[in-house]
Amino acid sequence: MNTMVETIIQVIVPITMFTLMFGMGLTLTAADFKRVLVFPKPTFIGLVLQLLALPAIGLALAYSFELSAMIAVGLVAVAACPGGTTSNVVVHMGKGDTALSITLTATATAVTLFTLPLWVNYTLGIFGGAETTVEMPIIKTAAQLALFTVFPVGLGMFARSRKPSLVEREPIISKVSTVAMITAFIGAGIADSGNTLANAGVVVIPSALLVLAALVLGYGVPRLSGISKKDSATIAVETCLKNILLSLFLATNALKELDAAYASAVVGMIMMPVAVGIMVAYNISNKRAAQAGEEVV
Repeated sequence: MNTMVETIIQVIVPITMFTLMFGMGLTLTAADFKRVLVFPKPTFIGLVLQLLALPAIGLALAYSFELSAMIAVGLVAVAACPGGTTSNVVVHMGKGDTALSITLTATATAVTLFTLPLWVNYTLGIFGGAETTVEMPIIKTAAQLALFTVFPVGLGMFARSRKPSLVEREPIISKVSTVAMITAFIGAGIADSGNTLANAGVVVIPSALLVLAALVLGYGVPRLSGISKKDSATIAVETCLKNILLSLFLATNALKELDAAYASAVVGMIMMPVAVGIMVAYNISNKRAAQAGEEVV
């Protein structure tokens, strides 16, 4: 990795990650975490799908497509990430259960502190072998994730409690942070002299299948468990719409491998249309039910 790439991913990416999570903190309150008690079943199912089932599918896809170690790690990492603030916006605009969406985002982000390093380390152990000498200490990585996720989120929540009007600044903070990090990643890819496009192309089909699995499981499992269409659609969006910037941060800073970020870039292009499509389909279903005189759930 050349000096320019290192500068981009070790300076710009951490700063933008911190500000993005601070912005997320501005949208949260303590009630968003306590609300788990109000939605125990949907929250539990949503967390299991996001943090256990989907990473396992990512691992299976990486194995099936015989991906290289770092690209496989990147696929599993993005699969193991929680939803982000964007999922809350999509659910809210789509008339889903906004409170449940925020609760899932907040809770999953906290739990990911422990589950994400474990998944990545497990994948490294399976795919690494003699191919790579990259190691990822679990405790050190968890601490690093905490510094750039839990701490800024807590700081944002504290700032909001002191000055509630700061929540109005969240959209601009999140947009600037997102654009800055994506630009940094693209810049790193351009500056890297490797076969970036060829490497990224290898993970297109596995990434698409991962998002498809997130859609099917995210909606199907809750419905089969007796959860309403509204909450099932919300969980499906949370399962599909990952916090891509978190997986980019992990790839470029904890692992320091650009290859590990390719899956994040590909999934990032696929997941938004799918998430929006979920809410569109949910609203169409509700309109048809209303026209037929059925109860909307």
